[in-house]
Amino acid sequence: MKVIGTSQEDADTQTVRQIALMSKMAGAGLHHIGDTGYMGIALPVNIMAYSIAIRGVRHTYTRMARSVAR
Repeated sequence: MKVIGTSQEDADTQTVRQIALMSKMAGAGLHHIGDTGYMGIALPVNIMAYSIAIRGVRHTYTRMARSVAR
């Protein structure tokens, strides 16, 4: 498990992307982004950048588009 919980989740998008790629190279299978960013949440653009770096654009968009009612 790789955890970002010490204010890096509020970093610029390129830094978050690098953290994601390095975590994947280190073999992390579960990723956790903390909630110490802007207003108590990680920036949505950084969550998306992290997801795209780990899973790719197609898989990220597919997961975003799925209904929670399924």
